[in-house]
Parts: sequence; C-alpha cells; structure tokens
Amino acid sequence: MSRTEYNELKSLNYSGAKQILVSPSHYQAWLKAEQEDTPALRFGRLVHLASLEPQVFDRTVRVMPECDRRTKEGKAIYEAFAATLRPEEECVKKDEMDKVLAVAESAQAGIEKVCGGVEGARLVEHTYTGTHEGTPIKGRPDLVVAGSERSIVLDVKTTQDASPKAFARDVYNYKYFLQAAWYCKLTGAKEFYFIAVEKEPPYAFALYRLDEDALELGRKLMTSACLTYRECTNFGAWPSYSSDVQTIALPKWANSDSIDI
Repeated sequence: MSRTEYNELKSLNYSGAKQILVSPSHYQAWLKAEQEDTPALRFGRLVHLASLEPQVFDRTVRVMPECDRRTKEGKAIYEAFAATLRPEEECVKKDEMDKVLAVAESAQAGIEKVCGGVEGARLVEHTYTGTHEGTPIKGRPDLVVAGSERSIVLDVKTTQDASPKAFARDVYNYKYFLQAAWYCKLTGAKEFYFIAVEKEPPYAFALYRLDEDALELGRKLMTSACLTYRECTNFGAWPSYSSDVQTIALPKWANSDSIDI
C-alpha cells in the first residue's frame, strides 16, 4: 500500500491518537494541516530510508554537485544537475549525505543486534490495520520481523542524546510508550524495541525496550484515544477544552521550596 493510500484510510493512527488525547478539536486541526517537511523531519526520513531500505535510498537520493549557486557558473552547474533529476528523486548536499549514511550505519548495527538471529520475513513500513474498542486503527511500523516463533517490532529514533536518562525523557515527552502499545496491538508482536541513534559523532546508538508499567500506560492511553474517537465519530462532534471555569492546582512536583520568593 502506498503512503497516499495509507493516508486515505479512515482510521486512527498513533500520531492522530496523540492529537486526540489533547482534544478532538486538535485532532481535526492536525488532519487538515499540511505536514511541513522540516529539516529535522527530512533528516529522520532520509535516515530511515538509508537504514531500512538502502537499495531504495541509493536509487532515489543523489548528491548535489559542490558549487556556488550565487555565481553564474555555479548556477549553471546546479541547473544542469537539476535537469537530470527524475520525479521520484531528491538531492542532498554532500555533508548531509555523509551524516545520513553515518547515522544509518549505526541504526543498521542496532537492527542486526536485535534481530540478526531471528528467522522471519522483514517487513519495512508495512501497513497494518485492525480495530480497538470498536475503532478502526492503522499503522506503519518501521520494521517488523514476522517469524513463526517470534515477532519483533523495531522503531528507529534519531536523537541528540541516546543515553538512558535522556531517552527515557523522550519516551515520556513524545509518548513513545503509546506507540509501542499501538504497534504491538496491530502486529500481535510481543517484543518492541527502540533503536536510538545520535545525530552527531560518534553517532552512538543504544537499544531499549519498555517495562511493563510503561506498556500498560500506553495501552490505557490507546484505549482512551480510541473511545474518544469512536464517540466523536458517532456524534459528529469534535470538541476542544471544556468551556466551564475550572479550578487548577500547581503541579505535584511544585512546592514552596522550588519557587523563589
């Protein structure tokens, strides 16, 4: 299934679930917004392609010629190069290509560390669909190793800091525990691993799996998101925050000792 066909499926995915947990209105706004290909997203996308589908990467990503496009000569060199690009190809600067390949090499080492000895088909960004709490759900995990004895889901994350403390913070902030629960539900896999790869030299990588408490929290959020989606779909209403006046308290971690007076 192509990315376009996948996007057209009327189902809730992990990214949408994160939005609907903010509010159904935020989810609707997210659906309608154009997804900007920021430098960070582009870099992550290229790393995923180079590490998971290197043959496709080699076929579709090309290095730009080194030239000064501010000069007449440099502009002519670039335009001649751009004229040779096919519609499915994109170009990157040499320094960006070098960094993408270095990060991808570390990611591939992590992949082989986890599933090198596991027999089974390797499915890259394969579309999975299913239902949860009466809600249609979908997902495209980075990599699923579907074996007769073991099924493994792997997700590659590029990060500034792959240390346990820093990545645990990322897991919490970006709700990666929800992603783990989501993909395990869709694929039926019992094992889920993160490969965290740093974007700067020495391009170190680390392998992580979540404990049962984190996975259970992910399952609870998944259920909450799916029930909200089902209710909003049934009633045709996608509300935002409550319009009633609410009383709030300081966060539990805040106390008088932590505030300068």
